[in-house]
Amino acid sequence: MEMRKAISQFLKELQESSAFRDYKYQKERIKKVPGMKERINEFRKKRFEFQKYEGEDLFEKIDEFQKEYQTFKEEPIVREYLAAELEICRLVQQIYGAIDELVDIDMEME
Repeated sequence: MEMRKAISQFLKELQESSAFRDYKYQKERIKKVPGMKERINEFRKKRFEFQKYEGEDLFEKIDEFQKEYQTFKEEPIVREYLAAELEICRLVQQIYGAIDELVDIDMEME
C-alpha cells in the first residue's frame, strides 16, 4: 500500500508541474479550433512515416515535407502545442528511463 501512496503522490506532483499544466492548456486550445487536431495528427503521421521510410529519395521527401508544413508549424497555436507536447514527452522519457535503469529487466532474446 505504501507504493500506491507514493505513486499517487508522484502523479499529483506531475500534474502540478509546469510541463504538465502547459501541455493540458495547449491541448485544450487545440480542441477549440475546428479541424486543428486533425491537421496536427496528419502532420505527426507524415513525420512518423519518415522514421520507417527506406527510399533513395529520403532527403527530397523530407525537403518536400518541410516546405509543405513550414507555414503550418509557424502558426503560434501549433508551435506552442508542439513545444508543450515535446516537453511532456521528454519528461515521460526521463521517468521511463529512470525506472528502466533502476529495474534493469534482462530483455535478451537468445
